[in-house]
Amino acid sequence: MVIVNTTASPPLVRISAVPFRLGRAGLSVAVHPGQPDEQRLLAGAPGPDEWLDSAARRIVRERIGWDEQYLEQLYTFGHATDGNASVTVSYLALVRDQDRHDQESPGIAWVAVHDVTLPSDVDRQVLEYALIRLRAKLGYTNIAFHLLPPRFTLSELQLAYQAVLGHPVDKRNFRRRMIASGILDQLDEKRRDGSHRPAALYRFASRDDHAAYLTPPWAAEHAENASELFTSRSDRA
Repeated sequence: MVIVNTTASPPLVRISAVPFRLGRAGLSVAVHPGQPDEQRLLAGAPGPDEWLDSAARRIVRERIGWDEQYLEQLYTFGHATDGNASVTVSYLALVRDQDRHDQESPGIAWVAVHDVTLPSDVDRQVLEYALIRLRAKLGYTNIAFHLLPPRFTLSELQLAYQAVLGHPVDKRNFRRRMIASGILDQLDEKRRDGSHRPAALYRFASRDDHAAYLTPPWAAEHAENASELFTSRSDRA
């Protein structure tokens, strides 16, 4: 006979988002500021009629002041909070650095990833997992599209990859690999920076994730239509 504990409270569900962006300081992450031992990742709870992806987008938008360009659910962590069972659903978010400084929330700080100090074990695990996923996807997708401006030089692309990976890459091999990958289009434009000779400009051939086949079509459709779905339900109530 199976005995079920009917007095136990349901686990608390928490959304934890890790927004990254590239800037002069390299790869940065948005955190709630404070003393080094008080920094926290962006987090919140989903509403009663809110899809997890919609809740993650709302949390990012409310905290940093604008929408992300890319959002991906990462991993679900189970842990205890004040003696109660808790579930943290983690998300990776990517935003572009251009033309957004005047819209930033005063309650958020963008901190270089190597300078972040998170006292929470769960926050540290979430950040580490997000970094691993982002770095891995550089190798088989065009995920860098969501961090760079629409047009860029190969030098700027290399600097972006180095900032995300956290180490230098060989210039010649990098350029040969990127051109051979087929994910870039060379434009009939050049740009001069300082006294250097003009450099060719490139763009990503597509904004679509080449690994999108890993996401079931029904999941992508539900995520895209979640807001409209629950708005309709509220209107009928």
